[in-house]
Amino acid sequence: MTQLTLPSPSPDNICPLSPREREVMRWAAEGKTSYEIGIILGLAERTINFHVAKAIEKLNASNKTHAAVKAVLLGLVAFA
Repeated sequence: MTQLTLPSPSPDNICPLSPREREVMRWAAEGKTSYEIGIILGLAERTINFHVAKAIEKLNASNKTHAAVKAVLLGLVAFA
């Protein structure tokens, strides 16, 4: 998935995510569960689920996986 690229979307089409939402989506795109992301970031699983829900809403996605894919394709998530 990290090798997929699309033409750069216009800034009007990008829905901004907070830095924490981007970080959570990055780990979700790597296939981590909310529990695992919580351990990595030192946050409660419930807090991770809150950030996931906000990202889903902002990206108009159906679920966590859909949001993670959209975030990657829109260039909102950077991989190391």
